[in-house]
Amino acid sequence: MIFLCDNYHQASKDLAYTLQVAGCDATTVVINPDGFLPKGTLSPFTYYVEDQDETGKPRFFNQVPVPAFWEISGNNQVAQVSNLTEERARITFPEESKARIVKSVEWLDKSGKVRQVDHYNKYGFCFAKTTHDENGQPVFTSYQTKEGDERILENHATGDILLTLPDQSLRRFANRTEFVKAFLAQVFGDIDHIIFNSLATPFIVSWTMENTGATDILVWQEPLGDILPGNMNGILEDNSARANAIIIPDKTTYEKALTLVPKEKHHKLLSLGYAYDFKENHGKSHNAFIATNSDQIEHLEALVEALPDVTFQIAAVTEMSAKLLSMMRYSNVVLHPNASHKQLDKLYQESNLYLDINHHNELYKATRTAFEHQLLILAFSETAHGRVYTAPEHIYAGQDYQAMVAKIKQVLEQDQAMQEAMQAQKAQANTLTASDLTNRLQGLLGGNHV
Repeated sequence: MIFLCDNYHQASKDLAYTLQVAGCDATTVVINPDGFLPKGTLSPFTYYVEDQDETGKPRFFNQVPVPAFWEISGNNQVAQVSNLTEERARITFPEESKARIVKSVEWLDKSGKVRQVDHYNKYGFCFAKTTHDENGQPVFTSYQTKEGDERILENHATGDILLTLPDQSLRRFANRTEFVKAFLAQVFGDIDHIIFNSLATPFIVSWTMENTGATDILVWQEPLGDILPGNMNGILEDNSARANAIIIPDKTTYEKALTLVPKEKHHKLLSLGYAYDFKENHGKSHNAFIATNSDQIEHLEALVEALPDVTFQIAAVTEMSAKLLSMMRYSNVVLHPNASHKQLDKLYQESNLYLDINHHNELYKATRTAFEHQLLILAFSETAHGRVYTAPEHIYAGQDYQAMVAKIKQVLEQDQAMQEAMQAQKAQANTLTASDLTNRLQGLLGGNHV
């Protein structure tokens, strides 16, 4: 069994973890190249350039090779390479990195357009280089070993992929689908189940593979419009295809699908939630945590004044403005400017409320992190960033901040109220227990897969 996905984003991670908790012996295969995949997770593009026993550390941002006298500068979020006052490259970090390590370097021409991207991995070497044309569009990507030996060349204009392995003839694949199928055949042989979460390449791989009694499943993790995607219709209509079922974890999306699919096909639609890697919460406290990138925090003063027994822990990874610093006049406000990742982790561990009330972007997937640490999340409709992890009844209109105050008082004073609020939050995120997941997946896949 494999789990095949285009990208290893949060939804893919949740599904991979859920399969693991359910006891399914599924290897995760990520099609788009990613040098920071966890151990045991494969990509056909990195498989041929990284040794199985590869060692090394990620490259720190100031270790990028640059011409003499060029300067590298950066902060916790971005870095750049400059020649005097001219920006010549942008350095990106892995999305969830807690250090300024390099994921890619985008080299710019004199007009500021990207002309080449160097892709780095968790072992600190450049495993791929993408060449861009004068319009900034990718043309070729060359994948190479640590020693610089080219193994794969992908033509983005034609879709062709050339594979060159030691002591083997050059192999040409017409597109990514054929390349991925050849990789799967080489590494896994016959595959009894493919679980996939995309109607792009993963679907086409499943659709075009020979059906020898296999059972493949689409897990749909996106919203639905008023018309079903064509490839999804194919799964519902073609009983001879490998894929014969669609799991929709989100309850609202599942209910929408039922209205779009004829009743005689409803048996192919299933609702199944996720298992989450919850962290231990360090007991009861009256700490309300706010992580922010700005000083625009909805009704902050009103909440602070109405809840004198609650300590508001407010953190930012940058300096704080005079407006925010002025909140120090309240004895129940603690500010954490230039907070490190270690400080942020400590605040999640020591709080039991997360207030998603800051405007603009959220800081480092704050609502998801708060959810995993089992903090009760409360938000305003004008500021809510993580509605997937916030129960609808815990999202208040801005002018109704007093209802939020009342809820905070209630859950801090009554254990039963806190437990019920947390159950509603977990239900919103479609949380399932390991035993429920195991039983339902076993019934769907048939046989013993644990």
